[in-house]
Amino acid sequence: MLTAALVFAILPASLILGLGLVARAVASQRLKPRVVQYAPDRDSTVLRDALLVDADRRAASAALIDLAVKRKIRLMPGAGKHDPIGVELASGSVLTAEEAALLEALFGPEHTGARVRRFSADRRALAGRLKSLLLNTEHALARDGLVAERRVTWPGVTLTVFAYLGMLVEALFLVVTIVDGDWPALIATLIAVAATIATIFVTPSSWRKFLPAADDRREHLAGLEQYIELAEADRLRVLQSPSGAELRTTDAATPESSDPVTRFHLHERLLPYAVLFGLEREWIAKLKLEHTELGPSNLETLGDLAEVTVDIAVAIDAAGSVVELTAAVGDLADGAGNAIGGVFELFNL
Repeated sequence: MLTAALVFAILPASLILGLGLVARAVASQRLKPRVVQYAPDRDSTVLRDALLVDADRRAASAALIDLAVKRKIRLMPGAGKHDPIGVELASGSVLTAEEAALLEALFGPEHTGARVRRFSADRRALAGRLKSLLLNTEHALARDGLVAERRVTWPGVTLTVFAYLGMLVEALFLVVTIVDGDWPALIATLIAVAATIATIFVTPSSWRKFLPAADDRREHLAGLEQYIELAEADRLRVLQSPSGAELRTTDAATPESSDPVTRFHLHERLLPYAVLFGLEREWIAKLKLEHTELGPSNLETLGDLAEVTVDIAVAIDAAGSVVELTAAVGDLADGAGNAIGGVFELFNL
């Protein structure tokens, strides 16, 4: 029985688990950066870049934080840690079509203009609208030739079917080995069951296929992630001298060659990308550290810059995590602080 379990349970389970790991590695489509990057591409947007790094779950929150960094909105956390977060539209702010679509998704038809937590039904509706927003963004990337029009699905479907068929065979072996009291065969079968279940979890159900035209942008984003991870000047000099790096066109100087205020402005601009890469708390801590190192004259130049960073940090804490930030927003107000009851009022301002 042990030999049969090894041949018909362990071997097939190990094979499909290996194929699942291969599918996961292929789906990641990781690129290594050629140089460290210090700013996003001038013509990029946070939502589009989020899909290019497969950060779908963080895309909407990062785009919302980007609006706060650009001073187009202000995040207003409540008094308590888990209170809903208000959003105030800055006076005179001009929204792009993508930014307007984001606010339309966040403050949909059920928005009441009251600072209340979303009920489960509201959260499901919100999730549906955000999914549609990301789908439209993915279609835009496909029109630009950066991603394939259809996702890759056949490996996930095939391996999942094989996994469930394998579990049927393994269930039969479990019954037989328990009845016979064949403990070595039972242990081998349980190992096969564990490997089969792991296959279902490690195999991606589908993934977007990036086309060669997206390689430059994705390499740039990989270089930006490398900078956010290794933002200490000494460690960066080991990796790549900023003066020798062939940087893309950007409106920002390299951090090491700029004055403290310019460096602070640049690093604040990178906060939405730190969210995409899952490094927002470390990056906020870096911004706070840089703020403490600025002199009084520099602080006067910064104005409300540090206040925005603090508001974002408090908002993330109030939401519980950056992923929950979009679900934690409550009321929407105009620049004068007047509550906006519905999304249509927003676009009539």
